[in-house]
Amino acid sequence: MPGVRPTLHQRFDDVARRFPGATAVVDAEGPMSYAELRAARDEVAEALVALCRDGDRLIAARLGRGRSAPVAFLGILGSGRGYLPVDPDYPRERRDFLLDDSGARLVVTDGSLEDDESPLAEVGGLVIAARDTRPGRSADGLPAATAYVIYTSGSTGTPKGCVVGHREVLALLDACATVFSFHPGDVWTVTHSFSFDFSVWELWGALLSGGTAVLVPPDVARDPDAFAGLLESRQVTVLSQTPSMFGFLVAQLGRARRSLPRLRYAVLGGEAVNLQDALTWLDAEMAPNARLVNMYGITETTVHVTHTELDARACRASESGRTPIGRPLPHLAVSLRDQAGRPVADGTPGEIWVSGTGVASGYLGRPELTAERFVVDRTGPEPVRHYRSGDWAVREGDCTLHYIGRIDGQVKLRGHRVELAEVEAALASTEGVHGAACAVRTNRAGQRVLVAYLVESPDAGLDPRRLRAHLGTRLPAHMHPHRFVRVQSLPVTANGKLDRAVLHALPVLDWASSPVRHA
Repeated sequence: MPGVRPTLHQRFDDVARRFPGATAVVDAEGPMSYAELRAARDEVAEALVALCRDGDRLIAARLGRGRSAPVAFLGILGSGRGYLPVDPDYPRERRDFLLDDSGARLVVTDGSLEDDESPLAEVGGLVIAARDTRPGRSADGLPAATAYVIYTSGSTGTPKGCVVGHREVLALLDACATVFSFHPGDVWTVTHSFSFDFSVWELWGALLSGGTAVLVPPDVARDPDAFAGLLESRQVTVLSQTPSMFGFLVAQLGRARRSLPRLRYAVLGGEAVNLQDALTWLDAEMAPNARLVNMYGITETTVHVTHTELDARACRASESGRTPIGRPLPHLAVSLRDQAGRPVADGTPGEIWVSGTGVASGYLGRPELTAERFVVDRTGPEPVRHYRSGDWAVREGDCTLHYIGRIDGQVKLRGHRVELAEVEAALASTEGVHGAACAVRTNRAGQRVLVAYLVESPDAGLDPRRLRAHLGTRLPAHMHPHRFVRVQSLPVTANGKLDRAVLHALPVLDWASSPVRHA
């Protein structure tokens, strides 16, 4: 289409030229204008062009939640490379895996360097360093138009990198422009880890619409009272939350009897909505001028797939165990399929298959897994490429979709995708653990929590403190079980598979379940 810019950084340039003096980002240091952000971007891009080799297709970005992040992302994209977000709060082992598996040689960071990294240049508050590369999955086959690679939890116990291009992100934002009425005066929160794809929506949604991205420090994002205060003081108009964090905010607003009259949109995504929280929000008019929108999405289909506005009637009418997720965004199509890949009738549960311009390229260096999950349907007049989500849903007669749950062992907790097998593999690697299984349970507060059931080796002397310490070296905090339960043995079905459905009924051995406190 004539006049349409094909990359994120080119779209950003268009916005920066239109609104040079407008505030692009706000962080702990204060505001930064579009002109200032563009100038900082140019410095990073120039330095990277001088330092990159032919094989550098992907550059790691290990950054906190400050202005350095958008500067680095834009600089990396401006150099013609894609970025790999690496959360500095991840355990060292996890960070090393992402870097080694991706084959990234260069790292841009606003923090300290690792032992195997050598500084090459300093640009503003950013350091560009080279790594001692190790054997891993090379980015040689990375598509030229790659914007970023985000790693998601893996069913084999190994994370997998999802390759997303400029086209996919821009298709999402262009489609959402027909559903939402975002404008340059909007103030967006950025509260999620840059290693979590919800942040893609928050950051680029703001910067490519001429809005302001408020980069919320993690300690504020986790403190409902401080976060509510920030929403008021920054006059936020677009709020994005996982339902878990939204529940904390609703409770705090209720306790303090506060409201958010400036808010125009509250967007929920990342996991199933707690409809009671939504009802409380609506009935108490906590944001009297805002639309409450639920969006279902997947990293492999670029953040969001469907949307629906939640009102009190829809919340009360929803059946137990079914979350309304609405209809596909304009650039995508959703079909529900049975195990053989055949479409199912309305009212019949089926797996969500997604097609359209938001579907990612595949998994970095994983051709077999890519072929398994990104499939081509040749039954119609033209072949159509789909992503098989592994999510179960049902379509009602009015064509609205309702999410039911996962087909396999993957769950969503606090907005993050977690493969139970990956957590179980980390537990099993703990000395003294003979067997491990995980399941999601609902606690007394109505929150979904991860519970680990463990079989101890003879005389192992396990305790929850040692388990937590071991997991702290292997997994990010959002993948840690909230409770550990010691059992005699793990249950299996008649065909020898783990029977997760009866884990909660197992007799518990001595050693009380111990809650895990998350930072």
